[in-house]
Amino acid sequence: MSNRKKLILLNIFIAAAILFTVVFSIAVGSRFSMHTRFFLNPGALHHVQVQYSNENVVKMTEVRTENNEVILDFEALAPGETKLDITFDTDSGSTSQSDTAFLVTPLRTIIASCNNVTFSGFEAAVYALLAVLFAIWFTMLWIFADLFKSGGFSHKMVACGGIGLYTLVMFLYLAYKMLNNVVFSVNYLMTLITEVASVLLFGLTPVMLLLSVLLAVSNIWLMRHEGRRPVNTLGIVFAVFWALGMVFALETYTIMPFLREITYAWILKLILVYILAYFECLFLSTVACTFLATRFTPPFDRDYIIILGCAICADGSLTPLLRGRVDSAVAFEKKQYEATGRHAVFVPSGGQGDDEIISEGEAMENYLRSLDIPQEQIVREDKSVNTMQNMQFSHDVICRHAGESADPKIAFATTNYHVFRGYILAQENGFDAKGISAKTKPYFYLNAFLREFVGLLVDGWWRHLAFSVLIIAFLLGLHALSMLQIR
Repeated sequence: MSNRKKLILLNIFIAAAILFTVVFSIAVGSRFSMHTRFFLNPGALHHVQVQYSNENVVKMTEVRTENNEVILDFEALAPGETKLDITFDTDSGSTSQSDTAFLVTPLRTIIASCNNVTFSGFEAAVYALLAVLFAIWFTMLWIFADLFKSGGFSHKMVACGGIGLYTLVMFLYLAYKMLNNVVFSVNYLMTLITEVASVLLFGLTPVMLLLSVLLAVSNIWLMRHEGRRPVNTLGIVFAVFWALGMVFALETYTIMPFLREITYAWILKLILVYILAYFECLFLSTVACTFLATRFTPPFDRDYIIILGCAICADGSLTPLLRGRVDSAVAFEKKQYEATGRHAVFVPSGGQGDDEIISEGEAMENYLRSLDIPQEQIVREDKSVNTMQNMQFSHDVICRHAGESADPKIAFATTNYHVFRGYILAQENGFDAKGISAKTKPYFYLNAFLREFVGLLVDGWWRHLAFSVLIIAFLLGLHALSMLQIR
């Protein structure tokens, strides 16, 4: 089944769950059982009197007890609002409650509001939410696994991993609460969703702390070997920003006490926690996708292998980093030929920088020739100045070489930290290619990977902005529902 069909099925399931919740709530919504939280021994209750601010909205139909708790059953009469003043006559005297109000919608559904907002069928809505969360997690995992098997490394794969991780945590936490407590109101659900973000954020702290320490240590190592350039401090910067974000999320009021004077400061803190948790999920998903991309071996049916260029030495020879890319491409091609008898054409790709005596493409071609690769098996691209142009211009060269009507199978060779981004750029240029991974120095890998993560954020900035807006809208909407007040 295609991933598109999986998403269609997921959307159908979500729509069905919403429809079921609405229909079920309407079907049972005209009757409401009010848990008074008023407990008595059997026989101690003599009389219950209810006074309404508007007698035309609801009426009480029955008084009963469950586990010694007094429960009042109501039935909707007509759309409107009413406040209730309830008096309990018992052996020990009279007790009153006056903090309850009912809203009856045009669909005759009773919405109860006191300290909490709830309605008949609310538990069914929570179970529907759990079913939706499970369906989202299962679908995201399914798509993630299919993309890995087919070598479809992409932003979609990152999104599936991040969303899958979040929905799994949310599902497990809500399911645990449902098994141990009665989720009886929108307010309590809001509390649980608030707790989920904190559980996710702080539950991932050990992993994020380890990664932050490794990044900072690798930067110190990197600066000792490669110099104190700004790009070599990304790991330290990331570790500092993550630590500050955690401190702000945990101790917002301590750091900024003036927020206590803001009416809805807590919702601002909640939004911060959710946004930070989202980027943590995205970061960890990117780590997983980047690692898996380096472990994927393309099928032995490639017609062309693009070798992505980088800086060369002053004398025109290859740096160890670039030589590793060429060697990995040659090793793959050799294995393919041994397995299938099928040769692939090399496309060394890279233009000439201001400080380079020849182009990177020509330098790689010279190295290939020194390895006894025949000239007819090399098609050079020497105009590109960045990775995007590497992919774009190399694809143009391949189309001209293979013929416009051909549909060649393409691979690309690059350093391990750069493989996942290579997949993205190939897709952005309108063709499919599979990555061949070359190793790099350990101290360089973590910082270089972080550069790719930042690049992925920049490339898809509008997606992350849109998702952040959706998070904020969801939290504000749920908060507004939980704060519903009946006049």
